[in-house]
Amino acid sequence: MSGPTVKADTLGGAYLAMAKLFSYPTPQTWQQLTEQGIVDPTLTQETLEAEYLAAFEVGRDSSPAPLFEGMHREDSGRDGILQDLLRFYEFFDTKLSTTDREYPDHLVTELEFLAWLCMQEQAVENKGGDAESFRRAQRDFITRHVAAWLPVFRRRLEATDTAYSQYGLALAELVEAHRGRLGNETQESGGNT
Repeated sequence: MSGPTVKADTLGGAYLAMAKLFSYPTPQTWQQLTEQGIVDPTLTQETLEAEYLAAFEVGRDSSPAPLFEGMHREDSGRDGILQDLLRFYEFFDTKLSTTDREYPDHLVTELEFLAWLCMQEQAVENKGGDAESFRRAQRDFITRHVAAWLPVFRRRLEATDTAYSQYGLALAELVEAHRGRLGNETQESGGNT
């Protein structure tokens, strides 16, 4: 009972769209998101900006839901999380943007890294190579980071009662679909998860 396998570059594109969605909504970002059908065009850029601030920075009727993994995982401590993330990024020789100055544990940074891993997997497969190392990295990164804090983040985000509440659900569904794909591929190849 296996459904159609989602290609790695499709997942990569979905992660990039989510990264854009959880980035600060500039007029250009808002226009791209509405043109792609990700954000309802009746939600103006100014309204989306106010929703972003209420959801992630200042709150409204509740506390905001910070976009940083280390602020949702008391179990590991932020320093340990940052160090582990930097090891992931350095292992794959990826560099953080020097212009954006986001922390390694920012949701957008993590989503962009997952997108990059997916794109690398697809590139290796297109050349007829073995992309298992990139799939293994995706599994590890999702398990150790994104999936480790996404449930708490979603609960806090839902409590903000902003437009971003629904986007948290969409992100969770994307991550679960990705995990399912990685799990199915492991089972089909006879490997362990």
